[in-house]
Amino acid sequence: MISTLRTILEVFYLVSILLLVKHYIHLFRNVVKLRRENKQSIGSTRGKLERAIRAHANFCETAPISIILSLFLYFHNYLFFAFPSVILLLVGRKIHSDAISNVDEDLDMRVKGMKLTLYSIYLSCLGIIFHLFQMLYYFIKLKYS
Repeated sequence: MISTLRTILEVFYLVSILLLVKHYIHLFRNVVKLRRENKQSIGSTRGKLERAIRAHANFCETAPISIILSLFLYFHNYLFFAFPSVILLLVGRKIHSDAISNVDEDLDMRVKGMKLTLYSIYLSCLGIIFHLFQMLYYFIKLKYS
């Protein structure tokens, strides 16, 4: 039963990582497409191009730390922290980039997307703290037994 649950969580975790990569590529291609349409190789002319650049840049600024933290948890077999963390990141980045890319920006959705991203980072940090306490517990147990 436990190994089945672990396998399911592992599959969903890895699929979520792949979806994050797909989303990153989508944001990148959107910037390239708008640059070509506007014949603007560097900088921006405001409007849709500026928003596409910021959506892509914001993803690049926030997603890597969360992915690195969740990978640490994943490789230490803490899927119960890594899986929800990467799901929060996936949903948060999608909501945020959709809100910021739209010229009629929905600030409430943008804030919700950022909050989910931060919750992802907090959850990963909580998992790492759990790992540290577990290491400390086993160290003390080994030392005094």
